[in-house]
Amino acid sequence: MRVFLCLLLVLCALRPMSGRAGPVAYAISIATAYASTNPFPNRVDAAFVEPDTGYVQIANTGDSTFVGSVGTVAVSVFAGDLSFATTGIVLAPGDSLSIAIPDDASDVGGFNGPAYFARPGVEIRVRGFVSLGGQTAPIDLLVADADIHSGVVRVAPSGLSTDSFVLQGGDPWGFDPGDAFELSQAQGHYTFAQAAPEPAGWIAWAVPLVLLSACRRRA
Repeated sequence: MRVFLCLLLVLCALRPMSGRAGPVAYAISIATAYASTNPFPNRVDAAFVEPDTGYVQIANTGDSTFVGSVGTVAVSVFAGDLSFATTGIVLAPGDSLSIAIPDDASDVGGFNGPAYFARPGVEIRVRGFVSLGGQTAPIDLLVADADIHSGVVRVAPSGLSTDSFVLQGGDPWGFDPGDAFELSQAQGHYTFAQAAPEPAGWIAWAVPLVLLSACRRRA
C-alpha cells in the first residue's frame, strides 16, 4: 500500500509538466520622431501629411513572431479623430513598420483630452499574439506619447518642459512650438518586453525522483 501511495505521489508531481504553456518571450520597441519626411521604413498608412508631422515606428526586436493589429489612438482637439488601425500584421524578428500622424500633428491642439491641459497624447496599440518554439501567447500593449521619452529634456516656447510628447511637436499641452523646435527633437523610445521563463525542467524532474528515492528507503 505504501509503495502504491508513493507511486501515486510521484505521478501527481509529474502531471503538471505535460501541456504546461509558460509565457512567451517578446520585445516590441516603439520609436517616435517629428520630421519633414518619414525617418522610418515600411509605412502602412496612407494618410495625408503636411511638410512635417509625427511618425511612429513599431519594431519586433525580440525572438518571437508577432501576428495581429497595430495602430494609433489620436483624437485631436481641433481636427477630430486622426486614429489609425490595421489588422493582419506579421512582424518576424527584426521586422518593423511605421505610421504617420495625419496632417501636421503639432497644429491640432494635442491629443486624447481637452485642449491645453495635461493629456496622454497619441497612444500606440499593439494587440495580437506572439509565438516562439511552438508556444503562442496573447499580448495587448498600449503606450502613450507622454510615456515615450527621448532622454533630452527641453523647454518649449510655452514654458513647459518635457522629453516626451514627440509625436505632437514636443509641447506637453499641445501648443504649437514652431518648426525649429519640433524638428530638432530627439527621437523617443519605449520597449515592451517579457523575458523567457527560467529553465526549470531539471527541478520538475528532480522533485519526483527525490520522492521516489524516499519511498524506496521507507519500503
